[in-house]
Amino acid sequence: MKFFWQQFLSFLVLLLLTVAIMTNRMVNNITDELTQNRQEQLLNYGYNIINNNFSREDLVRTSQLLASENILIQVYLPDGSTIYPTYDQRFDANLDDSDLIRIAQGEILGFRTVDRQSKDGKIEPYLIVYLPHQNVGQFPEGFISLGAPLDSLEGQLADVQKNILASFIFAVMVGIVISYLLAIYQNRKIKRLQEATKVIASGQYDIDLDTSGNDEFANLTRDFKAMADSLAESQEEIERQEELRRQFMMDVAHEMRTPLTTMSGLLEGLQYNMIPESQRERSLELIAQETARLTRLVNENLDYEKVATRQIYLNKRAINGREFFEQIYQQMSVKAEGSGDRIVVEASDQLIFWADYDRLVQIVINLVTNAIQFSQESDIILKGFMTDDASVIQVIDHGIGISPKDQRAIWERFYKVDESRKNTEYGESGIGLSLVKSLVEAHEGTIAVESELNVGSTFTVRLPHQTHTEEGT
Repeated sequence: MKFFWQQFLSFLVLLLLTVAIMTNRMVNNITDELTQNRQEQLLNYGYNIINNNFSREDLVRTSQLLASENILIQVYLPDGSTIYPTYDQRFDANLDDSDLIRIAQGEILGFRTVDRQSKDGKIEPYLIVYLPHQNVGQFPEGFISLGAPLDSLEGQLADVQKNILASFIFAVMVGIVISYLLAIYQNRKIKRLQEATKVIASGQYDIDLDTSGNDEFANLTRDFKAMADSLAESQEEIERQEELRRQFMMDVAHEMRTPLTTMSGLLEGLQYNMIPESQRERSLELIAQETARLTRLVNENLDYEKVATRQIYLNKRAINGREFFEQIYQQMSVKAEGSGDRIVVEASDQLIFWADYDRLVQIVINLVTNAIQFSQESDIILKGFMTDDASVIQVIDHGIGISPKDQRAIWERFYKVDESRKNTEYGESGIGLSLVKSLVEAHEGTIAVESELNVGSTFTVRLPHQTHTEEGT
């Protein structure tokens, strides 16, 4: 069954059930109210007769006055025998002994349905109340009854039921219309979501949905819109990453082609004795340098894959920070001087790093190389200190800086800054900062950058201290 008809029938059944229950309660309440009113009316007549000590003549006149309402008055002895208006015992009180005892004790009996003779001589069912009395007029002690024909009350109830039935039918008709309109309204929201789903399935994520309202459909629409926006952003990110990947592959191919071309030419020259004997040693040195360059490119990518998938094993140990920085200085000072830079070490002898030595070298070498690429003729500060929860490494340069946009992107694997903005003589191609970030995170540390264009950059690495668990290993 379609959702539209499910909604329509649900609304309609709920409405019909509600109206039926209300109608039934209304009929019962009105019936009780009419019965109660008629009982109170008869009791009031009875109290008036008893309190005013009516004689037989008074009862005759009262009976004549109430004849228009078909109200019947009778007087009984304590045993239930009738003595007014007739002595015909076919019309006695028709009460059992327990009821007679209750009346004798002064209790009033409410409505009882009893057959009585009407004014036109017909036997009809009457609703009767019974009141005890003591010596009313010329009547001996006993009780009196006042009754009204049942058909008059039933007639009133029939009129009420007709009116309620008409109202019920009207309410059902209105309910059908309202249920139909509500089902259309709800179904329209679902159709809009269905259409939006088809649009998204076709690859278009820019959809326009009405997200106003506070009901569940509005919440679902807002969630659906948020999902579509997220898919659009994901698609844009996928396309951007794909573009970065393509650019990266072109860069890698270019970087690999250059040393391969050099090596191919030198090997061909050596093979056919085209290179003079005096230059052969230099040619072999160039081949070794280009081979090392290719190895480094391949190893960087292999390292990234291993680190990103947590396939590396870290052999952590306590490292003297001052001695570590001096080692980095020895390795990188010549390269820095070639760019006109100078490496400055700021660290105390008490500085300790808890890390894998080779991976820490890889992290810091990449950061220092990055600083050399983007600065010239300035100091590059290699700074270290300890806090309560971590050992901190800072690589500070005074170079060209990094724009806010680039600061968010430099950690991505395939991202590459504008080549025109760096010192290409000492530039590198690869995934340096992405690999650095992965290695730092493998140490359960953090890395951040603060930079300002044409002022410089500060890369900060925080490595946690040795834990009690690690102490026991």
